[in-house]
Amino acid sequence: MTSITTYQKRLCSVGQNRPNSGLKRILTIVINQLAIAVSMVIALIGCASVPTEGPHYLQQNTAIPADYYDVSITTHDGQQLRATVFQPVLKPGQTAPLVIHSHGFGIFRMSGPISVYGQLVFSGEAALQVWKAGYWVVSYDQRGHGDSSDINRLMSPQHEVIDLSTVIDWSLENLVRISRDPSGDPLIGTLGESYSGGAMLLNSRNEPRIDAMIPITTWYDFPASLAPNTVPKSGWLTTLLMVSNTLHPGSMDPIINRSYWDARDGELGPEIEDYLTQRSPKSYCSDYTQVSADTLLIQGFRDVAFPINEALGNKACLEQSGRDVRLIGTQGGHLLPFTQWSFPTPGYEIEPVVHCGNQTLELTQVVVDWLDEKLKGITGKADHIPTLCLTQDYQRGIVLSHVQRGGRTFTVPPSEIRSGFTGFFEAPLWALERMLGWFTPTDRSPTLATHNNSGTLRPAFTPLYVAQQPQNMVGIPLFRGHLASQEADPMVFLGVAVKRARGRYYELVSDQVTPLRGAGDHQVEMMAISTHLEPGDTVGTWLFGYHNQYRFSHSGWFMNATLEGLIQLPLLDAEPKRVSSGNQMKH
Repeated sequence: MTSITTYQKRLCSVGQNRPNSGLKRILTIVINQLAIAVSMVIALIGCASVPTEGPHYLQQNTAIPADYYDVSITTHDGQQLRATVFQPVLKPGQTAPLVIHSHGFGIFRMSGPISVYGQLVFSGEAALQVWKAGYWVVSYDQRGHGDSSDINRLMSPQHEVIDLSTVIDWSLENLVRISRDPSGDPLIGTLGESYSGGAMLLNSRNEPRIDAMIPITTWYDFPASLAPNTVPKSGWLTTLLMVSNTLHPGSMDPIINRSYWDARDGELGPEIEDYLTQRSPKSYCSDYTQVSADTLLIQGFRDVAFPINEALGNKACLEQSGRDVRLIGTQGGHLLPFTQWSFPTPGYEIEPVVHCGNQTLELTQVVVDWLDEKLKGITGKADHIPTLCLTQDYQRGIVLSHVQRGGRTFTVPPSEIRSGFTGFFEAPLWALERMLGWFTPTDRSPTLATHNNSGTLRPAFTPLYVAQQPQNMVGIPLFRGHLASQEADPMVFLGVAVKRARGRYYELVSDQVTPLRGAGDHQVEMMAISTHLEPGDTVGTWLFGYHNQYRFSHSGWFMNATLEGLIQLPLLDAEPKRVSSGNQMKH
């Protein structure tokens, strides 16, 4: 790319950063951190007023260089959104498609090539590559975040959702040299994770100008994703509010902070539940018949904030439009700090490379290829992207035609939890067990009878099935059963685990547990899981009395509960058929 010239002096808003792997990645982080420190000094010295219009030279059809600059965009209700425009190299008379990018909850936009988003967060890395591939990219701060004004209303349809259309309006009016299709409609894409992914999904049902979307690790049913089966995910709720209130003090809608303390006590409450329902794509699913965008969903199996189930809900709604909708199920996503490992950013990580059957995909290139086909009209550029790719670990993935719900049925005999400490010590025990596994002989023919179905300090593992040959277990388990307890409000956490033949350690599949609350009968769709089984791997249920994902949501330290019933496991008996990328709809 050509050297950068700046349309204006940089503002007093500076990010940090992220790279690839190994020593090179670490060195890149160190170098970029130094560059950030220098840029912060320069920014603080050279603060300037922020223009509300694009450069006047864009009105001329002359050649323009690559550049990036900050602007201020006025919303429909008079608030100011701060944005950074990434201007592509254009020849005389040339235009380029527009991509709108934004950020996750509690953070801020990509303010430059050397920034938190440009180097450390997948959507920013991808947006940077999109810019270099010849697109306009506008990255903006959501309300109550970064340098934008107003409060954070957690994606209000009357505020943050409309703001996306406002940013599109401003871009078309001020950047001028934006590509259009033969009918004169502008060619526009959207890209962003989590919070901003929700913005584009909620906006797209009323915004016909968006032609391509890439929502990453976002939600479908807000109340159910934050409090499945009415049990608040207090681990993530605490983390998100702590980050947002630290980086943006005083910017939160009061109902959010107030409701957090109710959630700490184990309740959502009708006020916040209604508030979240209004912000859920699920609530507007019937409107998605009119969506005009082709959508590439990216969601993580190990994401314990918004699991793959959320992407499947969004996929079903979007498919009503008849558009091209595809899903890549990664491993990473929202990874809970102090519970799940992520590098170099604690709390969030999307792996740069995924495996889909026999092919390996670099995700940033996948983003560019998707936009090249949908916005630049390069026929076949996205043909290699499967309709449905589901990773099983960081080295393996399969291509399917659909995600299996349920499967082979197994009886779960009574599994007993004898204390609220059951699962509390799993973090250190997991590391110890993995280390001891290096010295433990592989057992390819274990028997189910050798296992115990109760737990006092460790979760209760109930073995159900031993793999006899290489096999995939991918999909959504279904559970129907009965929880018995003397507690007034018992809560337990049910997962699917594998005791590996190699190493004999227990592995909670995809790090997912499903909470069950209240004595009595339960019938639930569990969190989606994905793994590969080798001969001798033993599959079973794993029952916790405590789990760090729900660290303040449990029945207390002295409890006793028993769970029994039927579980359907998504065991795929045959090697899945390799399917093509399917629908190839064009503009």
